[in-house]
Amino acid sequence: MPTHASNPRSLLTTPERLASVAFGLWMVVGLFLDGWAHDNAKPESFFTPWHGVLYSGFAASAAAAVVVAMRARSGVRPWRADLPVGHGLTLVALGVFAVGAVGDLVWHEKLGIEVGVEALLSPTHLLLLAGGLAALSAPVRAAWWSDPIAPSFRSFAPTVLALALLTSLAGFFLLYLSPYVNDAAGAAFTRSPGVVHDHPSTDVGELQQLLGIGSILMTTVLFAVPLHLVLRRWAPPPGTFVLFFGVVTVLFVGLAEFSQPSLVFAGLGAGLAGDAIAHGGRGPASASVATSVAVLWLTYFGLYELAEGGVAWTAELWAGTTVLATMLAGALGLLTAHLPSPGSETLRA
Repeated sequence: MPTHASNPRSLLTTPERLASVAFGLWMVVGLFLDGWAHDNAKPESFFTPWHGVLYSGFAASAAAAVVVAMRARSGVRPWRADLPVGHGLTLVALGVFAVGAVGDLVWHEKLGIEVGVEALLSPTHLLLLAGGLAALSAPVRAAWWSDPIAPSFRSFAPTVLALALLTSLAGFFLLYLSPYVNDAAGAAFTRSPGVVHDHPSTDVGELQQLLGIGSILMTTVLFAVPLHLVLRRWAPPPGTFVLFFGVVTVLFVGLAEFSQPSLVFAGLGAGLAGDAIAHGGRGPASASVATSVAVLWLTYFGLYELAEGGVAWTAELWAGTTVLATMLAGALGLLTAHLPSPGSETLRA
C-alpha cells in the first residue's frame, strides 16, 4: 500500500480554483442582490429571486466541491488522506452553509423576515457568513501553499478575486459600519458657541459623525488585512491592488444602485497608488497598503466635495480621520510580520 510520503496530498488545480472563484462570485452577487432588495422594500420572503441566485450559487459550489473530492479518491488510502490540502475544510464549510440555509428558512417561517440591521445579526445569517468565508477561502489557501513568490498577473488573478470576494462578504455583514452606505461625509455637527460640550449621545449630528469615523476605520481594516497577507506571502504583480480595490468598491457602490458612482474612482485611485508604491522599489512593500488607504480616503472626501455638494466635516475631522486610517493601515502590517511560512507543516491540515 502506498505511503503518505510516496503519495503526498494534492492541491487544487488551476481550473478548480477558477471554478471556486466563479461560483463564489455567483453567491456574493446573490447576497448583494438580497441586500439591495432589503434596502428597496422588495417582496420579503425566503423564496425570492435574489435568494434563488444566492442558493443556486451555493448548490453549484457544493457540487463542484464534491466532484473534486470524488476525483481525488484513490481507493487505497483513507478518504480524508486523498482530499486536496485544505479541501476538507471547504467541505465542512459548505456543510455549515447548508445548515445555515435550512435554519434561515425555519427562522423566516417562525419569526418572520428581519428588518434593517437585524438581517446582519441574525444567528442563521451569521452561520451562512461563517460557512461562506471558509468556503470562499479555498483558492487563497491553495495558492498560499503552491504559487511561486512572484506570480504573473494571469495566474494570480483568481487569488486576488477570491480575496476581494472574501473582503466583500465580510464587509457586507458590517454594512452598519460602511461609509459607502451611511453618507458619512454628509453628517454635519455644529457646536453652539458658549454651550458646554456634553457627551456625543446628546447630539444626533455628532453621533452620525462618530459613526462615519468608525465606518472609515473599520473599512480600512477590511482593506488592509488581506493586502498585508498578500504582501507577506507574495511579490504581487502590477494590477493586484487595482483589481482588489476595484472589485470591492464596485460591489459596495453598486449596492446603493450606483447613486454615488464617483466613489468607484476612489477605489481605483487607491489601487493605482498601491501598485505604484509596491513596484516602485522604494521603502517597505507594506507602505503600499498605507499609501492606498491614504489615497482612498482623500479621494473619497474630495469626490464627495465635488459630486455631493460639499463635505460636512471640518478639516480637522476629515484630515485627522484620514491620517488615523493611514496609521492604522500601516500598523496592521506588524500583525503579519511573523506568520508561519508556506513550508510550515503545522498549517497543512
